[in-house]
Formats: sequence, C-alpha cells, structure tokens
Amino acid sequence: MTIVNSLSAPLISALRGHPWFDGVDDGALLALASRSRWLEFGAGDTVFSEGQTATSCLLVCAGSLQGLRYTADGDDKVFGHVGPGGWLSVSTLFETRPRHLHSVRARTDGSGCLLNGDAFRQLCLNDARFACRVMAHSANLIRHHTDQIDWLTSSSAEERVAEYILRAGKPQGNQPVVLPLSHSQIAVKLGMRAETLSRIFAKWRRQGYISDRRGELCILKLDSLKELVHI
Repeated sequence: MTIVNSLSAPLISALRGHPWFDGVDDGALLALASRSRWLEFGAGDTVFSEGQTATSCLLVCAGSLQGLRYTADGDDKVFGHVGPGGWLSVSTLFETRPRHLHSVRARTDGSGCLLNGDAFRQLCLNDARFACRVMAHSANLIRHHTDQIDWLTSSSAEERVAEYILRAGKPQGNQPVVLPLSHSQIAVKLGMRAETLSRIFAKWRRQGYISDRRGELCILKLDSLKELVHI
C-alpha cells in the first residue's frame, strides 16, 4: 500500500464530490483533509485488521474491498463488499474503545481517503447535517444486519442459496453467473457446511435447475429458483 501526504488533490476532490460533504464549508473540509491521507492499495492488501485499534475510517474512491473474519478452520467469513463511494469502519470510530470489527482486504487495486478518526468526530460535533448523514449510514447498517440475521434464522438452506445466487449473481438467461465469493466462502456466509452447499448444487443439477460445467454456473430454470424464495 502507498499512503500519500495530506492535502493531496485527489483527497480533497474526493471529499468535495461525496454527498456527505455537501454544504460542509471549505475550512472544515481542509481541517479534516489536513489530518488525513490518500491511500493507494493493491489486490490482496490488508487495509485494516480485526481487533486493531481504529484510528481512521476509509472512503473508497476506486476499486473493491471486502470485510471479513476468519473461522477456526482458517476459512474466510466474508461480511460484504464495498466499492467506490462506500465507507469502512465509520461506526466503529464512535465506540468507547474503537477497534475494527473486521479485517478489510482489497479485492482489486484501488484508492481511497484514509480519514483521521479524531478529525472525523470533530466534524460531526461541528456540523449537524454531516453528523445526521453519518447516523443515517449507521442506521442503515443496523437494519441491513438485522434483516440478514432474520434471513439466516428463518429460511431453509436451499432458500438461502437460491436467494444468494439471484441477488449476487443476477442471472440473465443462460449466461454464466459470476459470484463474488468462492464455494467455501458462500457456505460460511450462508451458515452451512461446504458439504451441504455441494449437496444442494448436486440436487439442482439432477432437477435441471443449474449446470456448472467447466467451473461455470449457469441457471437453466430461473423461475424454479425464484419460487424457492417466493419472488
């Protein structure tokens, strides 16, 4: 990773172009930028580590990153992906003892604004509109994760796999579906063993729902998967 000195043109331009900073005066923006850094990362780089003291948050400007933890067996437990315009570790800054909830690993090359936590909190104290935007972000995360817990605890394994494929893969006709996670990562995310996921795929192949020749997953009966999740 490469960290560029504060007040760089890309950093100030990225902040000014993000909707959270709409209406923030130039002095307040420069105060935040002067204590922050422009970050350039490469695919595979770890930006934050789970449990590490959180002294900054990240506004992603280019590329894609994933928040993850590791299981006892060393497998990745991926919580989500963040792309341009998205934020990482914002809510964490407001804990009594801020520590990163996840490790953050780059999926692709990219860049972003590494914003100083103290300066970020000060801007919230000084600008109520900005603080409300941060609160709305946190509220949306709470709703999202509450819905995820409800989904995991009230659906069957087949329903979860079908919904994941429809949501993450967005199948179109007989075109191969590209999923952002590996087989084992999907199983962990959906709260099941890899063997269970394999059995579901085997069942769907027998029923003619899917084909996965040469490592490519194709949905042959889209309506059948939609019926499983009541779409």
